[in-house]
Order: sequence, then C-alpha cells, then structure tokens
Amino acid sequence: MTTLIEQLIAKMGLREEPNVLEKTTELVRLLELRSTNVPLQINEYGKIVLCADLASCLLGIGFDKEQALKLSGLRKSHYLNNKRMFEKLLDLNKLVSVNDICVQLSLNEVTRKAEELMNLFKGLVSAEDTDIDTAHPQYAAMAVFLACRLLKKKVSKPKLMPFSNLRPTQWQQLEQQWEQMITKHYKENKVVSPGDLDEKLKPSQQENLTNGSKKSLKPEIEDYEKWKSRMLAMAQAKLREMEASNDHPVEV
Repeated sequence: MTTLIEQLIAKMGLREEPNVLEKTTELVRLLELRSTNVPLQINEYGKIVLCADLASCLLGIGFDKEQALKLSGLRKSHYLNNKRMFEKLLDLNKLVSVNDICVQLSLNEVTRKAEELMNLFKGLVSAEDTDIDTAHPQYAAMAVFLACRLLKKKVSKPKLMPFSNLRPTQWQQLEQQWEQMITKHYKENKVVSPGDLDEKLKPSQQENLTNGSKKSLKPEIEDYEKWKSRMLAMAQAKLREMEASNDHPVEV
C-alpha cells in the first residue's frame, strides 16, 4: 500500500525522478522533529507538497508549482509563507549573492557592474572599520538594483526586494545611502559624467550631496540572527491568522 507521500509525489509527476521520494520523506521527518515546539498551521497535504518542493530545489529537479499549489490546498500567499518558514526550520535558507540574484532574475548582463558596486561597498566598510555584515542579502540585492539603474536595464523592484529581506522603509533608506555612496565615488574618480549621475538621483539626494552632507553607510538594520527569529515569529503569527480561511485539505 502506497503512502500519502508516494501518492502526492506521483501526482506531482516526480515518481520517476531519482531521490525525490527519499529526500521528501527525510525533510518531512526532520520537519516534524524541528517543529515540536512550533505548531504548524498547515494540513498534511500542504506539508508534504512543500517538502517535495524543497527536495526538488535541493536536487535541482524541475517542479510544477501550479500543480503543487492545487494539491496543497493552500492559497499562494499561504503556500509561500509556509515555504519560507520550512526553509528556516530546516536550515535551508542560504544567503544569496549578487550572482544568485542575477541568475534567478535573468540579469546576467549586470552581474559585472553589480559585483563592482559590492566591492566598492566592501572597501568603504573595511576602511571605516565597522561591524557591518556585508554578507547580508540586502547589500547584494541593492547592488543588483543600482547596477540595473546605472546600465539603464529594467528590473522589477517587487521581484528584487524579497531577496533583501528588508521592509519597504528599510529598502528606501538603504537605497538613498547607496546612491550617495556611488555618486560620491564616481564623481571623485570621474568614472562617469556628473550629468549621467544627476539624472538618476532624486532632487533631495542631489541637494544633500551639493551641501556636502555625509551620511553613514551603516544602515539601521538588525543583525541577521535577530532578523531570522523575528521573521519566523511573524510568519507563525500570520499563518495562525490565515489558517481558518486557507486550510482546506484536498482529496487524493
């Protein structure tokens, strides 16, 4: 007699894919252990489908997300929130790099410029001898975003911002700081003409630079571990609120 995991794996078209069943089963068992003190507001179908999703990502196997969403019995937002929570519980969430972001958003042509901006930032941080964690994904995301702006390459901010793990107000604050950093550096080194940079800046930022305003590059962002704990708590609270309307099992 087939198990529920085997049934759902088959329905998702993953039965013939090597190691998916084993990896999914492993993640389901590990999740049950890790969530002992974290009640999951999700049905069994959703739990298994999400673990199959994560297993496929880890194994580099294509995954039909639309079919998975239907089988999970969850709304898209509920599905994504649970997936992020599972990644944290299972320690699967890695810090993304400039290259990771460019590959996922098909922005390979801006990779070199984004890396240049990241190196500029790291150099300034090192010179100031601060305790900023330059590996935090907010900096990689901002480097890609501003590289696109400098190269006049369109990029969807709603698709890019999730990589940063920042709230909109934090993103705006960091964006202003980086714009000032880039403009100051490029003008001092005459890498591009002032006109090319001025048209990319907001009037308020131009005024700050004209008046010689110097803002610290250190953003008021909590450290990564605190952020991770806060995000997990927020996700749990949100899931509890949504569970009543979203938690509908699908018959197999």
